[in-house]
Amino acid sequence: MSYEVYGPYIPVIMLITFLLLFVWVMLPKNKKGFDDAANLPFEDEEKPSDAKADNGRTEK
Repeated sequence: MSYEVYGPYIPVIMLITFLLLFVWVMLPKNKKGFDDAANLPFEDEEKPSDAKADNGRTEK
């Protein structure tokens, strides 16, 4: 198969894929999962308070 055979269908496939992804993102049942994923960078990491900063060097 060459581009001349299936090439004209590529824009149609891309449009259908885009529309399906858009519908999937906009479904109300997915809102909680997307909100949780959007807030992941803002969650606090648990760090020990008495740990020293490790700069890769060892004391002699």
